[in-house]
Amino acid sequence: MLLILCMLVVSLLSCGQASGAPVPTLDRIIDSGKLRVGVALSGPPIGFRDDTGNPMGYDVDWANRMAEILGVDEVEFIEVDGDTRISALVSGRVDVVFANMTGNLQRAKTIDFSIPYLKCGIKMLTRADVTYNDIEDLNDSKVRIVVGRGTTGEDLALAHAPNAEIIYVPNFTDQILQLRQGKADVAFEDNTIVDYAAKESGGALVARDRMYSSDPICVGLPKGDLEFVRWVDMFVSWQITQGWQAETYEKWWGVPPGEMKSLW
Repeated sequence: MLLILCMLVVSLLSCGQASGAPVPTLDRIIDSGKLRVGVALSGPPIGFRDDTGNPMGYDVDWANRMAEILGVDEVEFIEVDGDTRISALVSGRVDVVFANMTGNLQRAKTIDFSIPYLKCGIKMLTRADVTYNDIEDLNDSKVRIVVGRGTTGEDLALAHAPNAEIIYVPNFTDQILQLRQGKADVAFEDNTIVDYAAKESGGALVARDRMYSSDPICVGLPKGDLEFVRWVDMFVSWQITQGWQAETYEKWWGVPPGEMKSLW
């Protein structure tokens, strides 16, 4: 009888622990009918707002596609930047982050990442009247480099041009503004938005040829929910193998990813 009572107590305790366990991210999203997505909306065509203020761009398309596959009706877009995209995940404000974020080992100490849904590299953007062609030209106190804090571009500038003046702005739109106003000489950002910005500038800005990194752009995910990580990995892989990713890329850049040999 004592053995039976002990077993009953253990069983009740186990049930209590299970009922108090956190709900898996995937189940919570599906049950709520809403996907909360952190997006950066300052660098077309990755992410921006249309004339009516609605989120648009490559990352936004990925978020909407995820919601479609999950079968949820609502996508809540929460704008983030280089400083806030990780904290938004850690605090639970968002379920996933599609924000042009490079997956690396340092960030992986705090959050989890999916397999890459885009690969890109850092390039240099200058005004057309600037003669700097390469990062080796920049290690001088007269050079002004504008970057986002907490970005791969910042790491590159600090490592290779420590004598240059570093100007910090919150987003890529402000980087372009600093260049156009003559307050900065050089910006570093992912080639995807640098090339697009140069194309849209009408000749005022120039994307220099050299690629300084080869970086995986990944979905940012809450730390520790491996079931959700596996699902997102399968989701990303499926969109690539089924051709949806290539179609979406061509929609925004005008060329299929296979033609951009520096990326793939």
